[in-house]
Amino acid sequence: MNPTTSRSVDRERVHAAQQMLTAFFVLAKTARMYEANNDSYRSTLSRFCEMLGAYMGENFGCTIRLLDDLLFVDDQFIPIDSDDRIGVRSVLDRWHELGVGGLVFGDAFTPEDISVFVRLLWTFSAGSGNPLEQMNRMLIEGGIESVSLLDRTKLPQGQEIDIEDRQRLRRQARDTFFRAVMTVRDMMLATDRGQQISVTRTRRVIHSIIDQISQDESALMELASIKDFDEYTYAHCVNVSIYALTLGFRIGLSRLDLSELGFAALFHDVGKVRLPRDLITKPARFDELDWSQMRLHPLLGAMTVASSLKIDSHMARALVAAFEHHINPDGSGYPTLPDKRPINLYSRIIAVADNFDALTSGRVYIKSAIPPVEVLRKMMYQMGNKFDAFLLKLFVSLIGVYPIGSLVLLSEGSIGIVTKVNQAEMSRPEVRIIADKNGPKSPTVWFDLADPASRSVEIVRILDSERYGIDVTRYILTD
Repeated sequence: MNPTTSRSVDRERVHAAQQMLTAFFVLAKTARMYEANNDSYRSTLSRFCEMLGAYMGENFGCTIRLLDDLLFVDDQFIPIDSDDRIGVRSVLDRWHELGVGGLVFGDAFTPEDISVFVRLLWTFSAGSGNPLEQMNRMLIEGGIESVSLLDRTKLPQGQEIDIEDRQRLRRQARDTFFRAVMTVRDMMLATDRGQQISVTRTRRVIHSIIDQISQDESALMELASIKDFDEYTYAHCVNVSIYALTLGFRIGLSRLDLSELGFAALFHDVGKVRLPRDLITKPARFDELDWSQMRLHPLLGAMTVASSLKIDSHMARALVAAFEHHINPDGSGYPTLPDKRPINLYSRIIAVADNFDALTSGRVYIKSAIPPVEVLRKMMYQMGNKFDAFLLKLFVSLIGVYPIGSLVLLSEGSIGIVTKVNQAEMSRPEVRIIADKNGPKSPTVWFDLADPASRSVEIVRILDSERYGIDVTRYILTD
């Protein structure tokens, strides 16, 4: 595409976004004035759905964000007439009142979904708790998966956050994480029974993870560090998606690319539903027969995706990643290929994330967990043969010297859990102090070792939480 054509396409897309936004504000204002069966309301609803569909085209969603009263559609600033004849001011005032910072529309939206959502904006009455979380929960419980609300605050990288912000982001992360786990569970069970899965629901949860990482990757990384879930297989797929998407952010993938990457990561182990359950849950080490069965799951995964689902760009990525994620850059691994060939970027990203989470969990391939630092050291030793060198080095910098979720002893005698890696000083992360010389801390305190006021305190060593009888998971799952 030449520059002139590209500029023309950009102008057309901005114009389509302007039309869509205008139609949305007209609809929102009309919803406040008329009942759902009113002809004028039904007409504006139809108009907005038409404009939204035209704007999306072949894309899989649309994100509207509000930042300092400026409107952005898919990260593109969209100037729009603020004349209140189309209801902009009244709608934005309502957004501020509810703490809404944006909307995400999925490609499977229906007029009924949009109608329920836009009327909820005006009828919702907040009780105790976070209005945004309550409204998103109401949409989910109502079976509406094509619309979700975004928080008003989008934190710049490295900006300090207060206690209220931190708790809000952690609650959002937990909600996103467990919705993703349930989505994977339902996806795996449906696949095992030969039923159709909700592709829209899966895409929506991936976009929730993307939005969460864009605000605060640490909260999800902390949840991914938990390895003692009863249904680890489902949590593992979510963990791999979190690690893969965070890597994708670091290398600058677009939102559509991130969506496809996260989708592929959730499906990377779908082939395991075709294996005997007692093999996956076997407590003893694998023998050669077990391994011969386990090595079939990439091929089974690709076949499952190809046979049971409609192939679009997301599913094509999932098929390739399911097949390739155990094939190494040097051609070793499995399945065995007749000739060495380049491995897809998404498969290489997922391979790094999958290996790290599997080894630190000690659930399937090995039967005892390895500390994260030891896993990174092991993976670095295998770099070049088993992993993409650039991606692995980036991943190591992401995980840090003291990985998120690690229990550490500080030089002044307190004990804490690492909650955030400081990229500028990886040996000085942020730590949540849970105990000191006087016993457990209540409430716990966040302590940034990279802060100039904290230079006298250092991490002495990583502690074994089981040896000291400390349930790190309990702290991660609470504020």
